[in-house]
Amino acid sequence: MRYKPNPLLYAASKDFYSSFKLAVTMSSDVDHEVLSRSVAKAMERYPYFCVYPEREENRIWLRHNPNPVPVFNGDHCPTLGSDEVFGHLLTFGCDGRQIFLNASHYIADGMGIDPLLKTVLYLYVTELYGNDGIATERISMPSDPIAKEEYDYPFPDLPIEIEACNSSKRIPDDAYKLSSGEFDNGGLYAYHIHISQRDMMKKAYTSDGSPVSFLSVMLYRALCRLDDKLELPVVAHVQHQYRAATCTPQTRHSMVSYIPVSLSARIRLRDVETQNTIVRGQILLGSETATDIEAVNRLLAALPNDDGATLTKKKESMRRFVENSIRNKTFGISYVGKMDWCGLDKHVTDIHAYIGEKNTTNMLLIEVMTVGDDFTLNFMQSGKGERYVKAFAEQLQDLGIPVRFVSETRYTLCDTQIP
Repeated sequence: MRYKPNPLLYAASKDFYSSFKLAVTMSSDVDHEVLSRSVAKAMERYPYFCVYPEREENRIWLRHNPNPVPVFNGDHCPTLGSDEVFGHLLTFGCDGRQIFLNASHYIADGMGIDPLLKTVLYLYVTELYGNDGIATERISMPSDPIAKEEYDYPFPDLPIEIEACNSSKRIPDDAYKLSSGEFDNGGLYAYHIHISQRDMMKKAYTSDGSPVSFLSVMLYRALCRLDDKLELPVVAHVQHQYRAATCTPQTRHSMVSYIPVSLSARIRLRDVETQNTIVRGQILLGSETATDIEAVNRLLAALPNDDGATLTKKKESMRRFVENSIRNKTFGISYVGKMDWCGLDKHVTDIHAYIGEKNTTNMLLIEVMTVGDDFTLNFMQSGKGERYVKAFAEQLQDLGIPVRFVSETRYTLCDTQIP
């Protein structure tokens, strides 16, 4: 069987990692043999993740891959799509108490990979400890039927007709950049902190904000604290998705988009409540259905589909599209909502999500997830340096929100190889 890939897969190259990593910390050391059996069994339910990229003239298809999905000992980051991983576009691994999942961002996003992760964790946990206290009815089992909507290509063949809207994403001509001198450029680093969900949600809602708007404002205020001459707009890319706009709520495809939020110098002296209102308003406008459809249409238009479009031309077009999507950004922030652990979190103590690219050197990327009673935040940057994460933590603490620093991690991501 073959599957039509997300157009962004054509951008995968040695210049872009095009992947993400999830690291789940269990309550005890991970048994590699049990994890391997759990992954093999889980893949029976998700055959559309068992694929390899194949060139057919000037197109790329994802073909069914009969080889087992690799489960490595250790935090190994091979090139996805390569011979080392039998052509697969995702892998698993374990080291100590951590389980790792590496996946091409162009076969799934965080929401798309979540059901697979839960199935693997369920099979692993129940083999070792039983299923007491786990809501099995909310977890897909290997024998459960597979809905066609999970793997069907979610994008239309032609642009969607819409009336003109006034809320198109507008990116400032220039944006505030973090000081490269604050990083040592020694690879990708993550700073992992925990915040009480209860404490932060209480403050966010009483400040007329949502979690993502509140955290964006806190980082903006932290940057103002560090730079008293900050004049250029601070631009946050707030992760969004267009599952609703394409009417494909079950799709496992990557449906990630972003909403640019501009915080100009003129709001610098405003209070937290006013800043939250401004940011939240931009997010609401940027997440309108018409704006999402515009984003889908831009993606479709970026990939040449005429008969004379060579594979090289398609790759170049998608690479430019990806490069343009990350320009003029001070930081990116992603939060898709509280995770439904289905009771599995009694065996999980932490979760980290890692992203990044080789050319995102002067910005921060923040992934927000939940486990237990905490928000878990991963601050990611190209190089070692705690200046920004410390200023952010101090800003929260000034508002009476305790912050717990968990770890500093130098991490790696998988490259993605296509024909």
